[in-house]
Amino acid sequence: MLTYFFARVLIRPHPAIWRLVHGMAVIYLVALTFLLFQERDDARQFMTFLHPDLGVELPERSYGTDCRIYLPDNPTSRFKNVYDTLFDEFVLAHIFGWWGKAIMIRNQPLLWVLSVGFEFMELTFRHMLPNFNECWWDSIILDILICNWFGIWAGMRTVRYFDGRTYEWVGISRQPNIIGKVKRTLGQFTPAHWDKDEWHPLLGPWRFIQVLSLCIVFLTVELNTFFLKFCLWIPPRNPVIVYRLILWWLIALPTIREYNSYLQDRKPVKKLGAFCWLSLAICIVELLICIKFGHGLFPNSMPIWLVIFWSSVGAALIIILISWSWQLHRTLRKKKL
Repeated sequence: MLTYFFARVLIRPHPAIWRLVHGMAVIYLVALTFLLFQERDDARQFMTFLHPDLGVELPERSYGTDCRIYLPDNPTSRFKNVYDTLFDEFVLAHIFGWWGKAIMIRNQPLLWVLSVGFEFMELTFRHMLPNFNECWWDSIILDILICNWFGIWAGMRTVRYFDGRTYEWVGISRQPNIIGKVKRTLGQFTPAHWDKDEWHPLLGPWRFIQVLSLCIVFLTVELNTFFLKFCLWIPPRNPVIVYRLILWWLIALPTIREYNSYLQDRKPVKKLGAFCWLSLAICIVELLICIKFGHGLFPNSMPIWLVIFWSSVGAALIIILISWSWQLHRTLRKKKL
């Protein structure tokens, strides 16, 4: 299966590139497994081998201390809170991050579900991480309606651009001039064909669960980023964070393709591919590291209203799925009769 996927599906820029990504993912999983069996202090000191600035406790940083938009008494600027948020490093991270996610997911409704879903995750875990304590205008207006929207829009524009192109992959040796050879060489790093990813979450209760599982894993990987940097003392601007995100993006590209092919039952794909299982394993090990190293770091318990809210959401979801499955079963029985 892995040989078919490398040889037939991931052919740009070359199947060897994706074999390299697969190898890097395996190495990352092994490194995470090694880190999991260390003590928290030893793991923090181990991070200094990756970057000399690590191993130092991070100062707490909260974005929701003062949520006023207009500060009439501030001598520097009356809109200081807005300026500080706009020129934060997370603004560009939001835009480029959602651009990359749009290229992976290629489905605008699902992207918006993930966008709003992560804001709910920030709301849920803000009693644990100071970074998640944001003002309402920062979370709703700046994050969702500006940064995430622009990233999703740019990503979907990229998808539509490649989707509308006609590809004629003539060999480099057959190009008539130098310009043609250069264009053909650069074209090697663009898709040979661009498949649309149709998720159809409302196709049935089982398909809904499958798409929901993708969203849960996706949001877990996002949350792992913040919990890992908190537990291992990694500053947001440290290149280790960027390296991990780039590696995850490279791993997620073939993973999403495999999972979507599995859902659409494209021949000869009849089961989950190697990248899917590898990504799931990495996500779980990262989560276990966060749980182990986070023990004792989060003294504040979850507010009772959040417990009630998510319990109600879970119960409502179970009831809807059971009713949906029963209705579908009754419809099939009537058709047979």
